[in-house]
Amino acid sequence: MVDEQAIEVVKTQADLIAEMKQAVDSGDWKAVSRISSAIAKVVAAEEKAEKDAKLAAVVGLTEKVKAAFDKIVQKLTETGELDAADGVWYVNDFGETLTSCRLLKSAPKAKGTSGGTPGKKLNITTSELLAQVGESVIEGGDLAGMSFKKAYESNTDGNFRYKLRTKMAKKAGLI
Repeated sequence: MVDEQAIEVVKTQADLIAEMKQAVDSGDWKAVSRISSAIAKVVAAEEKAEKDAKLAAVVGLTEKVKAAFDKIVQKLTETGELDAADGVWYVNDFGETLTSCRLLKSAPKAKGTSGGTPGKKLNITTSELLAQVGESVIEGGDLAGMSFKKAYESNTDGNFRYKLRTKMAKKAGLI
């Protein structure tokens, strides 16, 4: 014997709306709520199916479009026209008036544009700094009397640790 509850009848949105009208007319608000949920599920499933179909079509075209752009960029690279650039960025948002193409060039970081030591990078890891001066006591400020190691372990904020690293580098005589 077949269990009728196990067989789920797939209803269309039109069928569910007709059931909804009957439930509203009869004043069966529990049925209205149940049917409303079923309608929302049907609509969501239809939207997902439409989105998945569009995505599948786009995925299929992606490699074709990429190959066409690669071919053009390769020709420009071989002729030497793109020697001054490090990359190409192209955007065309269909339906909008936005079309943009930029040639990218890596530029060195500007020196001294923000706080810290302008243009100087420390060639030492934080672990090595902690090994050198971690047991030393911090003098002055909010952390006075605490060791560098304890201060480092007390806070995981990147800005805090960067400032602490700078203090450790000064203590080690690297800055």
